Amino acid sequence: MNTFSVSRLTLALVLGATLTACSSTPADQQPSSQAAPGTTARPILSAGEAKNFVADNYFLSLNPNAAPWKPSAIALPAQPDFVVGPAGSAGVTHTSLQAAVDAAITRHTSKRQYIAIMPGEYEGTVYVPIASGSLTLYGTGDKAIDVKISAAIDSEIDPVSWRRLVNPSGKYMPGKPAWYMFDKCQSKRAATVGVMCSAVFWSQNNGLQLQNLTIENNLGDSVDAGTHQAVALRSDGDQVQMNNVNILGRQNTFFVTNSGVQNVLQNDRQTRTLVTNSYIEGDVDLVSGRGSVVFDNTDFRIVNSRTQQEGYVFAPATLSNVYYGFLATNSRFTAAGDGVAQLGRSLDADSNVNGQVVIRDSVINQGFNMAQPWADAAISKRPFSGNTGTQDEKGEIQRNLNDTQFNRMWEFNNRGVGSQVAAQAKQ
Repeated sequence: MNTFSVSRLTLALVLGATLTACSSTPADQQPSSQAAPGTTARPILSAGEAKNFVADNYFLSLNPNAAPWKPSAIALPAQPDFVVGPAGSAGVTHTSLQAAVDAAITRHTSKRQYIAIMPGEYEGTVYVPIASGSLTLYGTGDKAIDVKISAAIDSEIDPVSWRRLVNPSGKYMPGKPAWYMFDKCQSKRAATVGVMCSAVFWSQNNGLQLQNLTIENNLGDSVDAGTHQAVALRSDGDQVQMNNVNILGRQNTFFVTNSGVQNVLQNDRQTRTLVTNSYIEGDVDLVSGRGSVVFDNTDFRIVNSRTQQEGYVFAPATLSNVYYGFLATNSRFTAAGDGVAQLGRSLDADSNVNGQVVIRDSVINQGFNMAQPWADAAISKRPFSGNTGTQDEKGEIQRNLNDTQFNRMWEFNNRGVGSQVAAQAKQ
């Protein structure tokens, strides 16, 4: 097991508890000082505006005739369909997680299949393809860290090196369910495999559920400070749920996008995800992509030991005509260093993108840049500009929250030193 990553996660949680215990008036327990409309650098929603940014709206269907998604808590069966663990252990059906996924998919059933994973570290990639039914993968340990799926994959390696790294023993072969996923990456005609092929765990399964486990791209600090996208978890599926999951990596730790079987982004494919009671760690663009994702009671931690220059939590590529991208509520944002980290930036991969994020009812620590909590766009370099609107004769704020002349990154009712504007922090 990678003791560095486990220790880092444990330290973060212990340190947070210690600081809270030692403070007579913890900042995260003080009332929020955020007030609408905020500033162009830090736009704040009013209470009336904030009513729009709740989970139900993020889970609406883009098809006006389709019912919204109404997720309920993940329920586990008394007896799973498959058990992954050491050979010879009671009840084990597979020693390889990919083999268990393949077995579940080849049943060709619309019934949900459950894969229980015994404690241990499972090295190598896991690909979950599109299927007629949904999969639930869950760890049977006491804690999420007891089951770890890990590999070190760099987006900057060439396709031949990537193929040798990802498929050394031929677990992806023609005729197997996930072959098309592997083949789209190995057959690339480019110098590098790129971010789309750098995930440790990649799923295109609609209805996928993950619970009580850890997924890590442990490329870590072994690379230079350049661009090394190293995705831990990539999801292209719709109606995906994760509970008590640790997602550990560096750049693009959690990549939520909307590709189909061709591994190409699609403007008409919707991907909605709910993440609860989880932990996400990285340095640049921890959560990125086109999906609509709600995070509830989740810890986000920026560790910038690799770059020591920058760090961003969110990097949405929300299409301009989609109103709901990423929502974080009842969560905690922690960054090491002195004002280096920022809450996010739009990817701006093309003119159709205007990333959408709301952080509300959460705690932001002092490691974030209070003067510029949001950064300029990653690709277009479009300067961040928040919409503060105008006030009518009654003093009410008037503004279009989806005005394409402005960024769509907002806060509401956040607490902690990092939630204050720079002037407040100096007082």
